[in-house]
Amino acid sequence: MRKYLVVLVAALALVAFTMPTPAAAADIKASGFFRSYAIMSNFHDGGGGPSLRTSDEEQTNSYVASRFRVKWQFGMENVKVVWYLESDFKWGDQSGSTPSGSGGASRNTGGALGADRVQTETKQINVWFKIPNTSLSATAGIHTVKDSYSGIFSAGNDMAGLTFRGKYEPVKYRLVWAKLYENTRHHSDDATLYIAEVKFAPTKDSKLGINLYFLQDDQGKDGPSNLSFKRFDSTPGSFDGQVFNSESKLRLYMPGIDGSIKAGPVKLSGFFFYQTGEFEATAPGDSDIDISGFAVDLRGDFKVGPGKAFIEGLYISGDDNINDDDYESIITLGEYQSGAPVGPGGYNGFTRTGMVLLLPNPKMATVSQCIIGCSGDEFGDSMSNSGRGLWIIAAGYGQKFTDRVSGNFRIGHMEATELYDYDKAAGRDEDMGTEVNATVNIKIQKGLDLSLVGAYLFLGDFVRDVDSADPFTNPNLDTFEDAWATYARLAVKF
Repeated sequence: MRKYLVVLVAALALVAFTMPTPAAAADIKASGFFRSYAIMSNFHDGGGGPSLRTSDEEQTNSYVASRFRVKWQFGMENVKVVWYLESDFKWGDQSGSTPSGSGGASRNTGGALGADRVQTETKQINVWFKIPNTSLSATAGIHTVKDSYSGIFSAGNDMAGLTFRGKYEPVKYRLVWAKLYENTRHHSDDATLYIAEVKFAPTKDSKLGINLYFLQDDQGKDGPSNLSFKRFDSTPGSFDGQVFNSESKLRLYMPGIDGSIKAGPVKLSGFFFYQTGEFEATAPGDSDIDISGFAVDLRGDFKVGPGKAFIEGLYISGDDNINDDDYESIITLGEYQSGAPVGPGGYNGFTRTGMVLLLPNPKMATVSQCIIGCSGDEFGDSMSNSGRGLWIIAAGYGQKFTDRVSGNFRIGHMEATELYDYDKAAGRDEDMGTEVNATVNIKIQKGLDLSLVGAYLFLGDFVRDVDSADPFTNPNLDTFEDAWATYARLAVKF
């Protein structure tokens, strides 16, 4: 018996010596957030586009919505597998097998009595690893790809592909290959995005980036495409004018720069990009459409008394002629939102001006609703404004009042850069609206915050005259009421 005990101890010791050391053991980490907000608004309704109203009757929507995200990381120091999940719902919406989706499966639902809804979404599944003996790291699978232009082209979208990051002092670089749509796997009918970026710091207080993006879309050369790009879209939900999502292929080249510089108490940052290329017609007798558009942004952040202020301006070129073969605005990944099948949206996301109603608010749950540039939009997910372009100027101020309480105030004005001939003929105005909003943030305890938000949007006549300016519908001058929203948001970050 003793002999067998000695053998057993020796065997266990051998196993212990051959097992991986704790330093090489796999780690499991989780990070994410949970947020809920209770909202009252005549604008937000938690659905698709915002609920612009034409009278004082039944103006107020009220509901509670929640969002939960968790990012799991499995691996070791130099290799990690990521699994990123999301669940959204509105309190009291649907539960169980309510047939809004197949077998009770439907995203952004599950908050009614009993819950039990199949609605967990996959945001990311990928592997990240370092390449031995180099400064290079790689990510393969579904992962976030952000642009260097504050979300104007791609607002941190999740997409399947490869990203390589490396550095060769003083230069850092990023290379991206992403497959947006594969379609018929043995045909060259895909949509593919390529990105090459180089970043460096000329001085300790300055940064400069040089970037080149290329979007190749061959989906429409033999039939319909997920790229439902419209020359113009004059009324919410209608597709008017020239549509380049069938019998054409897109080649879009996008060089640009981004950077920042700090001079004393002031930090200046901004970007510029230019787009050129064409929709090449594949049907006999059709014309090619040449693309030539740009966007430029400049922002200043500076200290004012006990707080910080900013002023920012964004300009996107616009097109005013739907009858020629030139397109003079930008193309973004937001053009894919109206394609078939429709994706989740939110492919654009210019959020750093802090608007709540004009532009997307990144801290909402379920559907982000705004005038333009979000998943629940009135005038498109893309900041191209259906080719008209737009410009916005915004300013804000924020400060801490106590160790636990802070607040900010922001104002922004937005207009269309150009109008089409039929817009002008109907007397439509470029003014899209002026927003004022304020937020008070309260730190209840570490990781738990309460925010109180109020926003008001003075609608411009670009919005009010939308139906009267549309030559494809009966003239009917809309008198939309100004939009407003107020909500309390409880957020936990872990």
